Amino acid sequence: MAVGFEGATRAVDAMGLALGRFDAAAALPLLAALAEPGLADARRDDLLRRLLAKVRLVALNCRAGKLLGIGEAALPLAASDVWPFAQADLLAESLQALAEHDSRFQAQIAIKVPGGSLHVRYTSWHEPVDAPDQLTFGLLDVSDQVAAQQALREHSAKMTHADRLSTLGVMTATIAHEVRQPLSVILASAQAALRWLRRPEPDLLQIEQRLESIVLGGAKAEETVARLRQLAAGRAGEYGRCALRPLIEETADFLRPELASRQASLVLDIAGDLPPVRGDGVQLRQLVINLLVNAAQAMADAQCWNRALKVRARREGDLVQIDVEDSGPGIPNAERDRLFEGFFTTKASGLGLGLKICRQIVEDHGGTIAHIPRPSGGSIFRIRLPHAT
Repeated sequence: MAVGFEGATRAVDAMGLALGRFDAAAALPLLAALAEPGLADARRDDLLRRLLAKVRLVALNCRAGKLLGIGEAALPLAASDVWPFAQADLLAESLQALAEHDSRFQAQIAIKVPGGSLHVRYTSWHEPVDAPDQLTFGLLDVSDQVAAQQALREHSAKMTHADRLSTLGVMTATIAHEVRQPLSVILASAQAALRWLRRPEPDLLQIEQRLESIVLGGAKAEETVARLRQLAAGRAGEYGRCALRPLIEETADFLRPELASRQASLVLDIAGDLPPVRGDGVQLRQLVINLLVNAAQAMADAQCWNRALKVRARREGDLVQIDVEDSGPGIPNAERDRLFEGFFTTKASGLGLGLKICRQIVEDHGGTIAHIPRPSGGSIFRIRLPHAT
């Protein structure tokens, strides 16, 4: 029978609850030092290590013993034998709740077990036992849920990467269009320069002009490639202060040939006082590209005679609001609730991941995205993001 749970062990074990008890009497005096303002990191780490050493694990029921791989004979133990130092501040918060007579404290920790660690939901509370400085706790194994969440995050990252590659595929025509022109200039100028050089009396002025054209054409091609690299080479998750106005303008300039190939016009209406947001520029560019290309494709598929796109960006209190508006066929009522679902599409081709990933990007940035029917026909996708503080 586990120490300290003699009266209720059978009932508790029958319910499958993992219970334990910490004796915090020797550690409680350290809480005042931990609460000091301006505490240096080294001093804080030292106090937390001392706290883990002074808190004693004095009781475990059978279920908790099996979960942690600790036999009854091994007790008492220092909390440092089971509690990871990286999360020592959570144990300090648990003790603070005891000191302040709070009802309970909860946290998720990676508790130490033989051969590694185990993700558990830790819940602590104070019981009216003989020793007032003892803390009872329960452990719930959540390792399967944590693994599932990690797998979901990895799957989401793979989907986002696949969508980025798809976006780059859509951009191939634009890249070819933009690079073809400077390459044609370079080729024509080089051929002309060769002709001038092969003359009995080379015209050095003409050759100089042709070489200058080659330099300008090369610079134009380099600029185009740089814009492509800006879109493709960034790593998702690199968050920082991101100015939306230049991001939207550069993305729009990059997209114009692609949109023109679908007979779609694009107008930008961006407020001059638009504040920056905290975000990943690569993902935000991908968001704008997805929405604009989706709208252009929808208008082309519906053979709309007026194919107008507009991006409007404004500050709305603590938020930045971006509207991507089109004059397309709109979304039928029956399909609006499913727009942001994965693998749902109204197109003849496509996986139906674009809008789902748009929503994922927006939500990863702490924002929201919604579809609003345009009164005169078409759609508005409204994005709201918190601006950087």
